[in-house]
Amino acid sequence: MSRQVTNWLIIVAVLAVAVINPIYRLQKGEPIVTEGLDLRGGVEVLLRAVPEDGSEPDPKDMDSVKAVVRNRVDPQGQKEIYLTSVGTDRLLLQVPGESDPDSVISVIGETAYLEFINTGNQSMPRGTEFNIDGSKNRKDEYAKYEQIFDGSDLQSASVGFDQMNKPCINFELKQDAAEAFGSFTNNHIGQYLTVLLDGTVITSPSINSAIWGGSGQITGEFSQEEAHKLATQLNAGALPIPLEILQSSVVGPTLGQASIDKSYRAGLLGFLIVLALVIVFYRLPGVVASVALATYVVLVLGYFSLFNATMTLPGIAAFILSIGMAIDGNVIIFERLKEELRWGKTLRAAIEAAFARAWVAIIDGNATTFIGAVVLFWFGSGPVKGFAITLALGIILSLFSAVFVTRTMLEALSSAVRNEKLYG
Repeated sequence: MSRQVTNWLIIVAVLAVAVINPIYRLQKGEPIVTEGLDLRGGVEVLLRAVPEDGSEPDPKDMDSVKAVVRNRVDPQGQKEIYLTSVGTDRLLLQVPGESDPDSVISVIGETAYLEFINTGNQSMPRGTEFNIDGSKNRKDEYAKYEQIFDGSDLQSASVGFDQMNKPCINFELKQDAAEAFGSFTNNHIGQYLTVLLDGTVITSPSINSAIWGGSGQITGEFSQEEAHKLATQLNAGALPIPLEILQSSVVGPTLGQASIDKSYRAGLLGFLIVLALVIVFYRLPGVVASVALATYVVLVLGYFSLFNATMTLPGIAAFILSIGMAIDGNVIIFERLKEELRWGKTLRAAIEAAFARAWVAIIDGNATTFIGAVVLFWFGSGPVKGFAITLALGIILSLFSAVFVTRTMLEALSSAVRNEKLYG
């Protein structure tokens, strides 16, 4: 298989992956990309920390509460939620794109307290309640059972599928807990290790063999949604202070619809003007760049949709910036191509040399910006993280578009159209 054919197959495959999710969302009547609070609105919840002893919450505990709430509501950091302190004991949470406050509250408020207990030779029926009112004080009749581990011993949790292809929770234990888990299962083969969630039995399997390595699986007749929700809560950890919901509401976009429409029209007009200028200045390569740039836009929107990322005004700014970087890469390549043709090289040799000379400059510029995006993501939060994610994704896809797509199309075109005057 020739390199040209391989390159075209890669381009088609990358595009196919990008457009599958947008098509699916359009069929469901959903927008291709989830819009942020400033563009679409969402849910707003005011929370208050209520320590059990009635005292004022410690600032360090409030920081921990913020981290847990953020990890529960936005575990991937893609929704661009707004979470800020209000006074010493309150938090204001805004979640873009949501329309049901109760679903957000349920994710925040549920304790998801996981326990592994040794019930010896007795298997416990699913649904058996061990605790009173969600507290960690077991009922007297179950006090004799020893707690082996709890959720704090987990390193990570993720959704998987069991041997019956039903959703389950795959987990990894921390190192110390993993060693203890291996020893416990080795010494209790044939007995039952019962798993509780918020004091209720979800599964009570027998120990058939020693389990070393700290990996395990929790089954419990979960739906896909329940398994995903539980894994998210377990990864986020437990709330150090109970939270009280003071108020919740659905809020509208911070920008008027007219302003949003004008922003989209301005972006589209600017995009078309850029394409026209590139075609005027660079002729046939400009047409190639226009197609590559249109491909880039499809890729960005497609992968934004695939990763369920949220588009906000900072995200749009990063998107426009990355479009400029994609055009800049093409301009560098085409200027090198014009130079190579003036020096008397054949069209095919000029294309090869142009990409070889432009590659270092393109990589240097994009790598510097990418490092900046990583720093913003690492130290930023909310809209700043969203800007960084959009910019980083845009840089990666702009490199693919400017170097891979443009080169493949130019090489294919040079075999059919050999008039060098059409190449600048």
